[in-house]
Amino acid sequence: MPLLCTKGAVSLATMVPQDFVTRRPNTRSVGKEVLARLADDLQELMVAAESINEILSPEKEYQTVTRKNSRAPTIASEQDHEHVHEISEDVHKQLGTILTLIQEMNGDTVEAVKGRPPSKETVELLELLISQNLLVQLLSQLAVLEFEARKDVMNVCCALLWPNLPKQLAKRAVQHLTEQPKIFKLLVDGYANEETALHYGVVLRSWSRHHELVEAFLDSGAVPELLRFAKGGKIDISSDAFYTLREMLLAHKEVSALWLEQNGLDFFASYNQLLVSGEYIAERQAQKLLKEMLLDKQFQKVMIEYVSDDRNLQIHMNLLKDRSKVIQMEAFHIFKIFVANPQKPLRVQHILFKNKGKLVSLLRALQGAKADDQKATDELRSIIDKLTNLPTPRSRSNVVPDKVAVPRSPTKISL
Repeated sequence: MPLLCTKGAVSLATMVPQDFVTRRPNTRSVGKEVLARLADDLQELMVAAESINEILSPEKEYQTVTRKNSRAPTIASEQDHEHVHEISEDVHKQLGTILTLIQEMNGDTVEAVKGRPPSKETVELLELLISQNLLVQLLSQLAVLEFEARKDVMNVCCALLWPNLPKQLAKRAVQHLTEQPKIFKLLVDGYANEETALHYGVVLRSWSRHHELVEAFLDSGAVPELLRFAKGGKIDISSDAFYTLREMLLAHKEVSALWLEQNGLDFFASYNQLLVSGEYIAERQAQKLLKEMLLDKQFQKVMIEYVSDDRNLQIHMNLLKDRSKVIQMEAFHIFKIFVANPQKPLRVQHILFKNKGKLVSLLRALQGAKADDQKATDELRSIIDKLTNLPTPRSRSNVVPDKVAVPRSPTKISL
């Protein structure tokens, strides 16, 4: 399940600024010394990381610390433990100060004056926080930090992109992140660590509000790895990874649809593994998202490409035989698109025609199980009629394997 954090057990992925607890700094004098302290803390964290038993990534720019068993890193000695505790406490303090400033800018604290523009010093401080890359570097050391400091890193990363902040600040943050494609791999790889996986997921989903970051994420090459985490492992982590994938694909459909049109073959080759994983929750989630995309007008070209591939058809035909009626019904909602497509490739035509007797029997059995759902019954009856009346396809000698012709103008499919 996605990471939950009290106040009131609200998901951080959907939290609004006022949901965060305000922590007032000890002094109202906030300036570059805060950033200097964070920079010092970061350097000490990197040194402390060398005492941890294993470093996952050999890359010097973003080194993430973890263990083989994906638990929190082991501190080498009591002295190291105390040192990391002191660093975490200071990070907690400095980021708490910054978060309070952001809340005041957003008008979410008692001290904030509604309608008053943020001070120049505050905006400059946050711009420096971004340009000095401190948050990205802290994200890379999240596994070393203690729990409260991890939450602060996560919260500030999300808060810097709140919609009510000055536009130039959000623009600067988005531009900075899009210029660092490695950050998305860092965040996705973070799912390998049970202690930090959900924190990284919250950050990724908060960034999905901006179409530039969605585009940068999709182009970063991190999608296959995210799919791998969504497929297996502990249920809370796999569900969170899938939730992140869903947000990235649906938050800005105009961006993801174009990306899928260009990368759909490779993407669905990996995505279809979720549909045949044998894991009920993974299959159910994958079916629901796929149905939502294929039936959305903005993904029409993607839909035509998908239902023109006979390998995809065979997956959903097999899912019609699943032991779960829920899985069967979700499979039907996708299968019906293959049947209703007026421009079926010959390979698809032959598979449907050859198996129409068995398919009709499966759908009639499903129709009986859905007798109390008039809409589902009508749809099943319509597809059964289409299957029964399928014409004999022409000779397969003219079929060109693995070559899908997608019409230039979107095909209208009547369901």
